[in-house]
Amino acid sequence: MNRFLLFVCSILLWQAAQANPSVVFHHKVFYVPGEGTLVETYLDFHGKSVTMSLNEDGYLQGLLEIVMIFKDGENIVSYDKKMLQTPEMLPESIVDFIDVQRFMVPPGDYTFELEITDLNDTEGETVMHTQNLTVPKAGKNLFFSDIEMVSAYKKTTEPNVYSKSGYDLLPMVSDDYAGAAVNELMLYGELYNSDQMGADEMFLMVTYVADAESGEPLPETQKFERKKVGTVVPVLSKIDISEVETGDYKLVLEARDRDNEVLASRAHAFSRNKSLAKVDYENMDQEKVMTSWVGVYDDKAELYDHLQSLRPIADGEERFNLENTFADFYETELPILQRYFLAFWEKRNSGDSEAAWLEYKQHVDIAQRNYGTRNRRGYETDRGRVYLQYGPPVDITDRANEPSSYPYEIWRYYKADRWNNVRFVFYDPDLTGRDYTLLHCERIPGELNNPQWRLLLEQRNTPMNNVDRRQGNEHFGGRIDDFFDNPR
Repeated sequence: MNRFLLFVCSILLWQAAQANPSVVFHHKVFYVPGEGTLVETYLDFHGKSVTMSLNEDGYLQGLLEIVMIFKDGENIVSYDKKMLQTPEMLPESIVDFIDVQRFMVPPGDYTFELEITDLNDTEGETVMHTQNLTVPKAGKNLFFSDIEMVSAYKKTTEPNVYSKSGYDLLPMVSDDYAGAAVNELMLYGELYNSDQMGADEMFLMVTYVADAESGEPLPETQKFERKKVGTVVPVLSKIDISEVETGDYKLVLEARDRDNEVLASRAHAFSRNKSLAKVDYENMDQEKVMTSWVGVYDDKAELYDHLQSLRPIADGEERFNLENTFADFYETELPILQRYFLAFWEKRNSGDSEAAWLEYKQHVDIAQRNYGTRNRRGYETDRGRVYLQYGPPVDITDRANEPSSYPYEIWRYYKADRWNNVRFVFYDPDLTGRDYTLLHCERIPGELNNPQWRLLLEQRNTPMNNVDRRQGNEHFGGRIDDFFDNPR
């Protein structure tokens, strides 16, 4: 059966907390040989700022009117008006979503006007945004498109607005910042006119991160790939930035000839913050701690449990402290736990750290009710950890009695952290009926990615006698691929 996380079942209308839709706008410019310049626009909506109503299928859904206008003086050069129906959501799973549009616009300087109306909010005002926008001329020699940052991609099966060069690319709209949790950047760009070098020629495509001030490449980020010339040569590349420290940088694309001379280049600026601001818990004034909201947590066992529940959202150093420094309950004194607990939330919301904790605690309690077992707290289980780290999924496909398969669940997210269209697969190989183990995650670096997950899921009646095998035997009632590729 298909089971949804309906923690609130009686909501008929979800009213946005803000008066108007909150959205981030960005654009990139590409070139279509024989047709002209193409402006691709991105709108990243904050889901909780949109008014949702209950549709016929029991999901929450919003309806927006979007108007985009490119004007040269008083002349309208390009125009589009559309109704955007948001993805179907659940009351506890209001997520952000993206809209992509494309416009063929001649080179020139324009005034770009954007209007967004929330049609479910009768009292709301139309969001209006105006900015100057330049569409550059296509170069006569080799030149690059803009660099598009990508949060996820897959091979195109049916062309759509996300498709470019055989891939569906989900854009990362806020692309000028990489926080502590980001260890990899994925980029897309296009090189034009390299066929001028001669038929069947090869050139070197170079991608790297450079220091913003000096322009010097960071050697650990450099990637080199030989490419064949063409009218349009796409580049889709991943760059490891796990060793890149806090600072300002440029992401660089270069095309080089046989003599290593740069023929064309493109750069995209971004900043990196390797860690959250530190709070010195060891030197905190204990008297001030006791007079703060943390002072009420004077039961050591209760506070220790609260601290351990923070692991799903802790950064690397914090997780080390929770798993090592405070691992021994009996050796850690209550005042130290109180100081660390306050420091943890002050770092996240110094203005109202208690509110930040209480909001998170609500989710910890939900994880306990839904995923806790006799031996493990909800936040210690795989499903509980994923729920707390990424939030509630859009939906859950629950298959507890599929023939030949262990009981399993497939969780789908429109967006999990900065990654779009994410799926987690959990299964119960011990047939306990309660504690499901994470088997596979698609798209998020660092999460378990298991190419043999389908075979392991069906191993209940399928011998694991070939280490290269990835699929189980076909059997009556088996719908793993169907539910994974088309969750509902």
